[in-house]
Amino acid sequence: MILSALAWLIQDFLQVLVTSLILTPEIFLLISLYKLVSEPMPQRRAAKWIWFVFCGGVLWDLRWASVPGVSGLLNVAALAAVCWVWGRTPAGGRGAVLFAAIAGGAHLFSGVIHYLAWASPGQAAMRTFAVQQLLMIPVLALLSAIYAFKASKTHV
Repeated sequence: MILSALAWLIQDFLQVLVTSLILTPEIFLLISLYKLVSEPMPQRRAAKWIWFVFCGGVLWDLRWASVPGVSGLLNVAALAAVCWVWGRTPAGGRGAVLFAAIAGGAHLFSGVIHYLAWASPGQAAMRTFAVQQLLMIPVLALLSAIYAFKASKTHV
């Protein structure tokens, strides 16, 4: 959880630096999803992650948004969906490609809901959304590569 908390701080710092230009990708969410699927997942551990990502989302909303709780609920919905898909996939199918697909889908889901919640969606908002999604690709590629490397050693 320390890595995810650090990711939240990095995401917040990046958002401070580029707040007038773009939205940062959901680094906190992606790292949390990575940490969730990269180790064996008993129910108790999943419950801790649900509360953790909810609190991280609420803190993000208190810092950046006008409606506290939306990001927390989106993070929990994304984490629950990833947990559900991951848990129902046979161990042989759990690889870097599946992780990239479901984590990328979770990031896209979060971005779309945030985009729809903006007061005045338009061309500028669409560009901001597109840039945020494109900036997610290197982060997701790095996490997928780390997962592939780690999975080959641990057989998660």
